[in-house]
Parts: sequence; structure tokens; C-alpha cells
Amino acid sequence: MRRASLQVLGVIAATAVLAGALLAWALATPGYRGPDEPQHVSTALRLATGGGYPDPVSTRIDDGVRGSYEWLGFPSASTIFDNGEPVGPNEAESLPSTGELRAAGGPYPDEGLLDQMTQHPPGYSAYLATWVQVFGLDDAPVNTLLLVLRLASALLLLPIPWLIAATVRTLGMSPTAQVVGAFLPAAWIQFVHIGGVVNNGTLLALAASVYVWLLVRVLGGDLRVVTALGVGAALAVALLTKGFALALVPLGPFAYVVAARRHGRGAWIGMAVAAVTATVGLAWWIRNLVVFGTLQPTGSSGSPAPAVEADALLEWAPRFLRALSGSMWMNLGWLETPIVPGALHLAASLLVLAGLVLGSWRLRRGVAELVVLHCAWLLPVCVFALGSARSYLVSGSVVAAQGRYLHMAVLALAVLLAAALARPRWFALAAPAVAVVSVVAGLAYGLRHFWDPATPATVASWWPGGAAMLVASAALLLTGLALGLLAGARIVRAPQLELVAPAPARH
Repeated sequence: MRRASLQVLGVIAATAVLAGALLAWALATPGYRGPDEPQHVSTALRLATGGGYPDPVSTRIDDGVRGSYEWLGFPSASTIFDNGEPVGPNEAESLPSTGELRAAGGPYPDEGLLDQMTQHPPGYSAYLATWVQVFGLDDAPVNTLLLVLRLASALLLLPIPWLIAATVRTLGMSPTAQVVGAFLPAAWIQFVHIGGVVNNGTLLALAASVYVWLLVRVLGGDLRVVTALGVGAALAVALLTKGFALALVPLGPFAYVVAARRHGRGAWIGMAVAAVTATVGLAWWIRNLVVFGTLQPTGSSGSPAPAVEADALLEWAPRFLRALSGSMWMNLGWLETPIVPGALHLAASLLVLAGLVLGSWRLRRGVAELVVLHCAWLLPVCVFALGSARSYLVSGSVVAAQGRYLHMAVLALAVLLAAALARPRWFALAAPAVAVVSVVAGLAYGLRHFWDPATPATVASWWPGGAAMLVASAALLLTGLALGLLAGARIVRAPQLELVAPAPARH
């Protein structure tokens, strides 16, 4: 089998495993047990049913969504942190629609709770609203509505294994690195768990991944106008999804300036095209500055900046890092399952950091590429760390320390780790097995936490076609495992596969 065929087979296998994991988590997570899931569904429904996109944090959660809580075994968004109990089998023959529950009226839980999702741009909600309108989901049973939106959201993550492998190839790494990198997202339990529920992080992860991949190509000499259009469009989509994307804005000019020094003045045309295209997304944030006087209005936007206290910041920093590490790997639901003892998640975080250092060393000849890859995760960390520090100075509590905020950097992290794991070759054989074991272990843990009795039958009872989809998930995992092992075995046995030239740039 040719080298290119092995790489394609490995990416197909990794995509199948990721699809199986996302489908399984979409089923294995009870209704609304994803962080902020009721608010995301509420915002999408409001947009789909003619309610528009209100000013930030100015409206309540949709009545139909709040009315559906009891039908899905969800206590409320305001009490879930203290009341995240397992859910039993579904005994109802059919569930009402959000449209019916909205028409019936309350009282429903979370009566005064505001929908804070409107502090974000409308890109993700518009995407979900399209699904609601096309399939008439506001009139469908609420479990059908939620499952379709979860799957629509998860669908956005499926290109990521290919994007990782393509970036690894552009950097001239081996087939082993390409296959290992493609399997890393599926092996990240927190990533696939959050990816299987309704959460705007999926669209942000896709857009940011495309953006970073294209910037790496630009650094390699791809100065085509179509690439510049892709750079600008990817950044625009990211900016229309979540404020963390603002941290990615400087990477584009940096990449094009370096490309101009490396490959000539043609890069300036690309920069101009990308900048003009990206203004579609930047317009939202400019509007916020003009209308509200701040980039991202929230419920506390008008409060004065707190005084900086060095002692308080020294207290905050280790607490922030511990909380970030503790929510990075397998803290399910609304952060309901902290890893105990904490030394386990700290060890995992340190191991990954060591991998990032090793990967950086192996890519040390591409300094500009390393800057783009590392800034793709470090700059977002700086953004939400700044918000967390400000909150700590005001209230003394640590907020915004959630590992899911780094899902937008999945490509950059995977590429750096793939460089660290580029040899020996047998890593290509181990990657699919490790990924599937990680998926199964995470699901087994989630099953025990979320359901009582913790059986596939309990899970299947809540979703239309639940049993068939559980079988489909298992089939995807097994197929991906088999294909991945085949590709890995061929890579291990094939001669002279480790020396790979960077993908040729197109001008």
C-alpha cells in the first residue's frame, strides 16, 4: 500500500473513531447535562421561532426549554451544581415539544434566570436555528429536538482529524505523526464529551482549526488568493462564534508578515484579502464597542475595574491552574465529576506539557510555525485567565477556569503532541487502540455517573432510535479500530516511511 494511502486510511479510521465517540456521548449524556446546554438550545429556538437575537444577557431562558426540564430528568440550570443526580429509565410513551410547552405556560424552573448565551455572537445559534427550521424541531418531541441539535453540533468536529493530519504533513512530519495526531481528539475524553452535547465550542474548534491549518500553509509559501479567503473566512466564523477568537486575530498578520519575508511580496495581497474577509466577523465586536462601550457586554460589564492586589493574584494563580487542570480531562456534565485525587489530573497535565515541549524541540527549525501553534492555545488562556483574575479580585472566587475553553486549540495541541510522538513507528499502531480504550473508559465512567441503572438500555430508552444508534456507535468504533490497526501495522512494516518532505506550497 502506498504511503499516501496509509495516511488516508489512518485519517479515515481516526474520523470513524471520533464519530463513534461523539455519537455515543450524545446518547450517554442525559438531557441538558452539558454545560450551558439549556441556554444554547433556548437561544437557537428563539432565533428560529422569530424572537430574534436580543441584547446581551437581557432575556430569560425560553419557556419551552424550561418546561422540558422535568420531561428530560433535569433539575434546573440554577441547581444542577448541587443536584446532579443519576437519571432513571424513560417511562413516558412520548414527550411534548418545546412549542407545546411554551404555549402551555409555566410555572417552570429557572423563572428568573437570564440567558447569558446572548453575550456571544449569533453564529452558532444561527447554525442550530437552521436545523430547527428545516426539520421543524420546535414541534418535535423534546428528546428528538435535543438529539438532532447534539448531532448537528458534533458534525462540526468530524473534519478535525483530517485538518490535524494535513497540518502535520505540511510541516513535513512522518506518517506516524499524521496518524497519531489524527487519533488524539478522540482520545481526549473531555473533548468528545463536550463535543457530543449542544455547545458553541464545536463551531469555534472547527473554525480555529481551519484558521491555524491555513496559516501554517501560508508560512510554507501558499500565497494563493483562495487560501487568503479561507484564512479570513475561518477567522470571521470564529469571531462570530465566541469572544475567545479575538485572541487569534494577531496570528494572521504575523503569518503573512513572515511569509512576505520568506516568499516575497505576494504575501501582502493575501494579507489584504484575508483582512477584508475577516471584517465580517470583526464587525460584531466593533458594534459592541459602539453600542455598549465594551467588547463583550455581560451582567457585570459596567462594574469598575478592581484594584490590583499582588497578594490576591498570588493566591489566585495556583487555584486557577488547579481548576483548569481539574476540568481538562474528565470532569463530566456541569463539572460534576472532579478527578480525585487531584494529583492524577495534575500528572496528566504535566505529561501533556512535557509532550508540548518535546514536540516544540522537534519542530525547532520552524520558529514561526511554533509561534502560531503555541499562540493558538496560549493567547486564549491569557484571555480567560485575565477574566478569572478580575473576578477573583472582586469576589474571591475562581471562575472561567474550564478546560473546554481550550478545545478551540485542539489542532495546535494535537500537532505539537504528534511531533513529540512521531517516533518510534509503533506509535501509529498503538494510537487507535489507545484512543478506543480511552473512549470506552470515559463512556463507562459517564454511564455510572449519569444513569441508574447504568445500562445501555436505560440510555436507549430516552432517545428515538436509541438502541440502533448505540449499535451504530459501537460499529464506528470497531471499524475505526480495525482500519487504524491495519494502517498502523502497514506503517510499522513499510520501509523508509519516516522521511517525508513538507507538502508542496501552491502559488
